[in-house]
Amino acid sequence: MGVLAPDGLPAVHFLHPGWLWALPLSLLAVAVLLRCRCLKELRLPPLFPARACRHPQMDILRQLERKKSRRSSQNLWQHWFGYAVFLLLMHLALAHPYRLGRQLPAPPEYGDTLFIVDTSISMVLRDYLVAGKRTERMTVLKSVLVHFIDQLQGNRIGLIVFSQHPYTLVPLTADYALLQSRIHRLQPAVLTGNRSDLGQALIYTLKQLQQPGMTGRKPTLVLVSDVNRSSRDIDPRAVAAYLNKQGYRLNTIGIGAASAEAGEEDSRRLTYEPASFTLLRSIAEKGGGRFYWADNARGLQAAVEAIRDSQRLPVATAPRYLLVPLYAWFLFPGLAWLIGMQLWHDRRQLQ
Repeated sequence: MGVLAPDGLPAVHFLHPGWLWALPLSLLAVAVLLRCRCLKELRLPPLFPARACRHPQMDILRQLERKKSRRSSQNLWQHWFGYAVFLLLMHLALAHPYRLGRQLPAPPEYGDTLFIVDTSISMVLRDYLVAGKRTERMTVLKSVLVHFIDQLQGNRIGLIVFSQHPYTLVPLTADYALLQSRIHRLQPAVLTGNRSDLGQALIYTLKQLQQPGMTGRKPTLVLVSDVNRSSRDIDPRAVAAYLNKQGYRLNTIGIGAASAEAGEEDSRRLTYEPASFTLLRSIAEKGGGRFYWADNARGLQAAVEAIRDSQRLPVATAPRYLLVPLYAWFLFPGLAWLIGMQLWHDRRQLQ
């Protein structure tokens, strides 16, 4: 409820306008009680009690004074007016008046991001050079995920890991400490098998997105993999196209080198295979997203910014303002009025 104000003055609103509607009832009740002699004068004990000797017949004199005041209709109206002003100010204070202050900033844009992370045995291949030393793909993959978490503060993030068998490592959450802890504990080919089945991982992701708790927001999907061949059973490009049709956007990030020149002789006798960026680009295209290569810090930052901007959803809300309470405008005058009535009554008693 609002009250129009003259030009140049802020409009006054009331948070609890019901107290204003109750004012006539309060005034009527006071009038009835005064009329029935059931309500005393609006006054407190004397603020400055004067020292005086008690007369033996003081009670008789007080009774005579009360009878005299009861016969005076003028005193009755004075008492009612005192109550009316006090009740008006108190009801205005209880209605919690306020005005609109400065406009509050809009709520932050939000979004959910679900990472689908490849942890197959090929992640042990060392085709990255970090500070002049060969570094495993898994180490780079972990740094990619941690970098994303640092840049997506405020959003919910989830992790699905896969190789032969996918499973949910961390559901969508804003507990970034938990996410980083789980990421640092990732190991190639642990619990999920050696080979990579990308199609099965995307099917599993689709089933998780169809769960009752996931029917609200549509998270952005980010596939992080070094996959080098398409699955024989399920074509991941077909699943990506279906996900896009359901309203999801699937981006891909390639881990590893793009050619066999980065390979090295491995004591574990693993056959080196470069990442198939052609397949990852095709998956991203079918999924309505983009392909990024985690080759250096600049490329990774570009991927983070693009994915972050694409998955933000502005909150459609009305403008919000800071509420400036104004109840003190009526509460303190009401107390001042009560004290003034007290002083006025004491002065009449001394006359």
